[in-house]
Amino acid sequence: QAKQGHRVLCLFDSRKATIIVNVIALALHIIFFVLAAIIMPPNVWIIVFFTISILFYLTVIVGACSFRHCAVLTALIWEVIVLVINIIWASTFDWNAVHDSNRTNTIIAFTVLFVWRLLVLYADGTFVHETRKGIMTK
Repeated sequence: QAKQGHRVLCLFDSRKATIIVNVIALALHIIFFVLAAIIMPPNVWIIVFFTISILFYLTVIVGACSFRHCAVLTALIWEVIVLVINIIWASTFDWNAVHDSNRTNTIIAFTVLFVWRLLVLYADGTFVHETRKGIMTK
């Protein structure tokens, strides 16, 4: 019986999906990093989290290309941590401090990043599961 992996978004195997989703997430993070610097005053923690996330997206891309589930698992743990931090940040953020013209854009940008992080968790988690179980191999 042939090995059969999971289809992510009904389109790709978990490896391709992991690579594609993380490349898009990398691009989104770079774009939103620049937009955040323009819209909001610089914050050291935002810069640190964006930078670390960008490095982990690169780690996942390299790890998925070389079938290394440990690299993807490490980034997956980071994604969970950042997701929790994002939820806490969004719930405690003073949305009234953002100028009215930028408030909608800030909420949209944050929502897109939040939803995309969930998609990254799904793709990365599927890849880690399949490589650890031997379903996805070189």
